[in-house]
Amino acid sequence: MKKIIYIFLGVFTFSSCTDQNENPASLITTEQFYKTESDAQSAVTSVYNAALNNGGLTMYNRLFHLAFEIMTDDAIAGLRVTNADVRTISVLAHSTTNDRVDELWRESYVAINRANIVIKRVPLIEMDATLRTRLVNEAKFLRALTYFTMVRLWGDVPLILDETGSLDKEAILVARTPKEEVYKQIIADLTAAETLPNSFTGADAGRATGGAAKAILAKVYLTRQEWEKAAAKSLEVINGPYGYDLFENFADVFNVATKNGKEHIFSVQCKSNVNGQGNRLASSATPVGIAGVASAGTDEPEPKTYALFSADDKRRDVTFFTSLVSPTTGKAVTFQPRFFKYFDPAQIGNPTESAKNIPVIRFAEILLIYAEALNEAGGPVTEAYTAINRVRKRAGLVALAALTKDQFREAVYTERRLELMFEFQRWFDLIRTKRMVSELQKIGKTNAAEKHYLHPIPQREIDLNPKLVQNPGWQ
Repeated sequence: MKKIIYIFLGVFTFSSCTDQNENPASLITTEQFYKTESDAQSAVTSVYNAALNNGGLTMYNRLFHLAFEIMTDDAIAGLRVTNADVRTISVLAHSTTNDRVDELWRESYVAINRANIVIKRVPLIEMDATLRTRLVNEAKFLRALTYFTMVRLWGDVPLILDETGSLDKEAILVARTPKEEVYKQIIADLTAAETLPNSFTGADAGRATGGAAKAILAKVYLTRQEWEKAAAKSLEVINGPYGYDLFENFADVFNVATKNGKEHIFSVQCKSNVNGQGNRLASSATPVGIAGVASAGTDEPEPKTYALFSADDKRRDVTFFTSLVSPTTGKAVTFQPRFFKYFDPAQIGNPTESAKNIPVIRFAEILLIYAEALNEAGGPVTEAYTAINRVRKRAGLVALAALTKDQFREAVYTERRLELMFEFQRWFDLIRTKRMVSELQKIGKTNAAEKHYLHPIPQREIDLNPKLVQNPGWQ
């Protein structure tokens, strides 16, 4: 894809939308570029790259872990972490100049701006009408997904719905938009994306589908405590024409051979030895000092997390590993529990090249959203038990029964934590359920305070844009 030059919110530097194989010297303007069907397809690919994974330290491929998941009671900064900003955010001692928070803000608006360009310019291209509509709705899905992350982290954020392609201050210097308006746009974009195809195959596997839009929409409603809507939308996913179901074996959720299978509603696509598109979380979580394994060993679980799983929970030994056979010596090396979900045995020598996908949302979470929403709306009805017990049965656990509404709520919280650990869900769960301070202080992260319910607006953005106002407690 040819390089497109534009300006994005709050950062007065030029950024590029480019295929990684493209000659960086080839420059054309947006006015010259958006002319053909091929241009439209390449433009949407660039949105996927920015919003999900384009190699390097991006969004789901480790930035989410460093920018918020490391703050939870599931993770800590490992002994090999040298970045001071990562170490401080891990113990909630970070400031408004934290480089990971700043990077996440900037990358989010890169993705949003690319989506805005597609939504504005692709409808003007003479091409197959069905494909054109599909591509625009994929961009809307990705814009909604990005704003959903942002509004949960920062609250009110600038809602930009047009490309920022000039130095016009009115286009670049934008005040924060009330979160209700941001959510209104998220819901509108996801509603449009519900018309996307039910599935994709071949080279298109992994694209956003109508089922993925419904699934994220159910999660939006859950976050907003719109219980009836969350339950109804979850049921559309469960009973819809998508063929979603749980894998019989929990390990298959993270096996390369079963990527994009029946449980995977939407995932970040990772590939081995392809332009840096490997799953970097694997290397970061694998301990160092094992002969023949070139790992980083920086991302460690909070020491108490392993013990949260009972010995008969089939998820424990998929979520963690405690030993690894050296490909050089053939001997097993034991170590304290480390995250295992993304380790690819086929890439043991260089875990950075793991081909395991990163789930954004999967069917097990939809079952848990459905169970939680039903319970909050009317107590633990039969359908709520059925949903949560499907997840527990697959894990090898006994079925729940005869719980009060409060007990069922706590059971769902626990099940979400165990099922979705190391999938970037824990921080958002602690925030939306208002348990962040109490849960973090329990495990010794005593800096946790009310101000941490919202991330700080990066100080650099405030310095560049006087219309931005800092979140409470971060002044």
